[in-house]
Amino acid sequence: MSGYEYIRAMRSLYNPRTPRAALVAAEAGILPVEAVVYKASSVKPLFEEPYDLDELERVLAQRELSFGDAMMLAEIFATMTRDPDKERALFAAESLTTLENRWARKVEELRPAYSPADAEGGAAVSLARSLYEQALIAGRSTPIRNYYLLEAYYILCQRPDAGSGGPGFGLLIRCLVLLGLLDQAESEVQGELSLRDDGELLALAVELAYARKDVRRVRELLAGRDLVALGLENGLFAVLDSWQDKP
Repeated sequence: MSGYEYIRAMRSLYNPRTPRAALVAAEAGILPVEAVVYKASSVKPLFEEPYDLDELERVLAQRELSFGDAMMLAEIFATMTRDPDKERALFAAESLTTLENRWARKVEELRPAYSPADAEGGAAVSLARSLYEQALIAGRSTPIRNYYLLEAYYILCQRPDAGSGGPGFGLLIRCLVLLGLLDQAESEVQGELSLRDDGELLALAVELAYARKDVRRVRELLAGRDLVALGLENGLFAVLDSWQDKP
């Protein structure tokens, strides 16, 4: 579990009341590290109940709304659609539709630049990434989410470098993971790891092992690794380093 997948799933997981409780749960393997980050950095009033409708509307109206903020909003609006206050529930439903339509337009704006005959271009990765994002924002039902994920996956598969760790490889793996195809994802990543020593590939392999709840495999992957030499970005380094240091 990584990125905003924790936020989407957290209502079905243990809910720590404090950052300290989140840290203890993460160290025990009950929650992912993202739970600690979320609990320690949650901002009021936007992401805490009772939700401030004016503030939510302000964020939704941002011209350059990031995918991360869009995921947060989608989670909030989906929750609010079940609000007993009909006006708040209606506001949430309309806002959620607005958010989904915004990403749908983004996808359609990118389609004309993409051609299967020119799969080497960056347009393929850009379109696939937008479809992946749309799957997470609009895919509260499995068939809808998988529809967008499969389209993103097939677009990436048409690239000549799809299986050689080229641009979009990480995105292709994430599509497979969300589709539940962990065996295929693991096979792709292990094949690449056997060819080159790469920090992002190692992180993907660890993430897949974690998704399988295979702690022993996580430790095997990190055993003896010089994480500093891999040039990982700080957040990713901290996560892998915390696993490597576990007794």
